[in-house]
Amino acid sequence: MKKNDILIGTCVDYTHEGLGVVKVDDFVFFMNDVLVGEEVEFVVTKLQKTYAYGKVTKMIKASEHREEAKCPYNNQCGGCQIMHMNKEEQLRFKTNIVKNNMEKIGGLNIDVKPTIGSDQLFQYRNKAQFPIQIKDGVAMGFYRIHSNDIIDMDRCMIQSDLINSIMASAKQLLAKFECGDVFRHLLIKHAFATNQVMVVFIARSRKIPELEFIVEKLTQEFSEIKSVMLNVNTRNDNVILGDREYLYFGEEKIYDEIDSLKFSISSRSFYQVNPSQTKVLYDTVLDYANIDSEDTVVDLYCGVGAISLHLAKKAKKVIGIEIVEEAIEDAMINAQINNIDNVEFIHSDAGTYAKRLVQLNRSVDVVVVDPPRKGCDELTVQSIADMNPKKVVYVSCNPGTLARDVKRFKELGYECTEVQPVDMFPNSYHVESVVVLHRTNNK
Repeated sequence: MKKNDILIGTCVDYTHEGLGVVKVDDFVFFMNDVLVGEEVEFVVTKLQKTYAYGKVTKMIKASEHREEAKCPYNNQCGGCQIMHMNKEEQLRFKTNIVKNNMEKIGGLNIDVKPTIGSDQLFQYRNKAQFPIQIKDGVAMGFYRIHSNDIIDMDRCMIQSDLINSIMASAKQLLAKFECGDVFRHLLIKHAFATNQVMVVFIARSRKIPELEFIVEKLTQEFSEIKSVMLNVNTRNDNVILGDREYLYFGEEKIYDEIDSLKFSISSRSFYQVNPSQTKVLYDTVLDYANIDSEDTVVDLYCGVGAISLHLAKKAKKVIGIEIVEEAIEDAMINAQINNIDNVEFIHSDAGTYAKRLVQLNRSVDVVVVDPPRKGCDELTVQSIADMNPKKVVYVSCNPGTLARDVKRFKELGYECTEVQPVDMFPNSYHVESVVVLHRTNNK
């Protein structure tokens, strides 16, 4: 066997990134755009000792779950990896990813419920970060798979139509004024409930004389734009936002609503990207937390306080902890505008403050955590266990680190009894999960 050989094989499984696992005489090939059960002819593109990569050249037997991708950039852009699966297969794939991680990484045989699907498979995202590149004009879109080259696109199928329209106009304006080379990214946030938009130009310098004219043209064309910011980022790494920001139009925040609660959103604050599924996610958290009017709840990695404020509807007291200072400021504003006074927001690292709560001997009934993709560090897990809550509700966007942390919690006396995946990101391999861990030991 060698590179460029033409072979025939059958797809038997998926990787966690949605690649098909095709076997030929027990040798494994990974390739894009192939479904379980499909028989394909393919060319060997890269050969290793124990595995290889291939590219489909002919479909011999197609799966009933195959969906014709609606995006013209499919298999080029790295954003939507599983658009060739129909909804049923996407949900099955995500459920199995969570289950496999729980078994292989967590060493746990627990109930993983079927993934809750989204009614909206396209135009569901309320946030986009478009990289900008000067290459035969201004290119704006998303990165090509395994590349730093930008696919210049007119629209993204999973972004809202309004985000796409603003992106297209901004690209034309940057090209018209020939100032695209100073810009790094265009960040657009769209609050679906209020139809308010924030636009953030991320640039290498503040000295952009043309920007005032660009902002004027954009805000004249789109009345939905309520905020335009310039963020200056002079770093030489992959961090998108810099430390300095300047307001060019409107206010520094926009406002959205989820399940009758109002939220203030700044350029830096974390906010769920799929509004319709966010309510499903938060309802699952509330169901698993099962708190009452006498419970004190700690919400670690609370962001702008979205989960905290939902918990506060039922709890006696909620303490929200977040390391991003701007998010804590938003959280405090959100508590005020919703007239919720039984919640306290603290600017701190999650693990450090969790340890402090232990030292203060604060009584905590339930802990909710919603960490970044890297999961919780050992200090945070240990401190949560030391708080001795009756249950922990863990929200995760990474099944691997979730399984690792659930295993840690088990070693500290907390048993995971149920896992509920929620499809927050249709057409991509990403999946959100909510688990509930019950205390099995009594201190």
